[in-house]
Amino acid sequence: MNRITVAKSVAYLIAAIAAISSYGHQVHLLSLADLDPLFGIIPGEWITPVTVDSLAIIALMIRLSPEVTDRTRRLALIPLGIAGAMSIAANVAMARNVVQVIVGIWTVGAYILAELFVGMMERKASAPAEVTVKVARVVSEAEKAARKRARYGDMDKAAKAEWTRKYRARTGAVAPTSPGLPRVPAPSAAELAEAVR
Repeated sequence: MNRITVAKSVAYLIAAIAAISSYGHQVHLLSLADLDPLFGIIPGEWITPVTVDSLAIIALMIRLSPEVTDRTRRLALIPLGIAGAMSIAANVAMARNVVQVIVGIWTVGAYILAELFVGMMERKASAPAEVTVKVARVVSEAEKAARKRARYGDMDKAAKAEWTRKYRARTGAVAPTSPGLPRVPAPSAAELAEAVR
């Protein structure tokens, strides 16, 4: 298993813990609001928190999915933030002391932080590696002879660079390039007529 898969699994685990803990607080908070039951059967306080936690988990899945675009991934931050804020509000509202407030904020904040870090890992892993292409310079025979006289091989890297710069400035030398093909004159009209016969 690679590191990103492990990190995703841990992020889902943290999200599940946060959802379970905030679900109970939301149910308790909504039971105080005396909601009407859904279809006259299912208590409203049991169903409504499912929408909040499900939204958070779906947004998290979108954020961690490699199949979605970067724009969709950014847009998923909106429902993730809304669901997180609602979960934190319920956790804080039901807290009976400072420790419960801290734990209520931490559980939700931890899964949002975990998702952000996993997203960073994925972006870094999918970024194309920079390829550096080194171009080998061809040194002319005259420059090779001058290097030999100047004991070029005994110099450090900076001294070599400085010596080369000065030598090429003094002599007007540049790294040689391919000589190319010689110019070939176009045949005359008479030559073409002779060739066609």
